[in-house]
Amino acid sequence: MAYVKAPGRRLTDGVVTLRLPSAEVGDVDAIVGYVEREQLDGHWLPGIPLVSAEHAIADWLAGWAGYPRSAGPVFVVTVPGAPHFVGVVGSIDRGEGCIEMTYGIAPSWRGRGLASRAARLAAHWALTLPGVTTVELRIAQRHAVSQHVATNAGFVAAGTVTQYVPGTGETFEDLRYILGSQTPMTADSPLGVRTQ
Repeated sequence: MAYVKAPGRRLTDGVVTLRLPSAEVGDVDAIVGYVEREQLDGHWLPGIPLVSAEHAIADWLAGWAGYPRSAGPVFVVTVPGAPHFVGVVGSIDRGEGCIEMTYGIAPSWRGRGLASRAARLAAHWALTLPGVTTVELRIAQRHAVSQHVATNAGFVAAGTVTQYVPGTGETFEDLRYILGSQTPMTADSPLGVRTQ
């Protein structure tokens, strides 16, 4: 699956909404604001601050156009009452019907369950794409909060995955959480996906 077609509408569960990034709706200002307020804890925004806000948004959109990007296609996460987006969800094609999701929420918006909602919403949308059977999250073993996000989003633990990073020469063993068409659903992980 080399090309992921963007949904025709925004995705929402009534609390969080996922949409494509855009320079026209203040997303550049949002990125600049997060950088100025030093709210990049954990580098939750892909490619920031290595590039300009405009370049980052262009890169995120290029993923939707089928160009290979490290974060893949990226949604921005919005919530009612917030002046700008509060998080991002990216996707990376891992082949054989598997999509890896990455996510991040701005530090000032954490602790409200938004990451779990955004990950669940994006994962269930990805599972509607032709050929996609599994969505995975790769989480460092020391990131207990991210593991909690995964289980709250309905993902189940599925062992580990080893990954070599050519740029650093390091090898990492991350925990692997999956959600798929065959993953048992729990009472706290309803589909809850609507379009607007």
